Amino acid sequence: MKLTLRHARRASFGVSAVLLVTASAAWAVTNLAISQHNLRFSQTQISIHEGDTVTFNNDDEITHNISVRAGEGDTEDLGLQKPKVSVTHRFDRKGVYYVVCSIHPRMRLTVNVN
Repeated sequence: MKLTLRHARRASFGVSAVLLVTASAAWAVTNLAISQHNLRFSQTQISIHEGDTVTFNNDDEITHNISVRAGEGDTEDLGLQKPKVSVTHRFDRKGVYYVVCSIHPRMRLTVNVN
């Protein structure tokens, strides 16, 4: 039997985060939504599990370009992301990842995958 739980939280400064958890007896998958607004990610650090996904929602009025970096030379470019567009990335391996906007390098998010 599949159980789905959806929890939404809106911060006072207008940035939202949505957590979607789907569970069965043997596994759980989480999809965490991170907003990009005012040239910032809605969070600066998150912890997720191996296999979880993160959806990056561009809530800014400008284009971003998300890059996921796992180490020296290990970078995945998620492409240009116009305003009101979302892109999702699955974190398949344990480790520490650094997510940045290659257009706005001060936009940073650390993802700890357990």
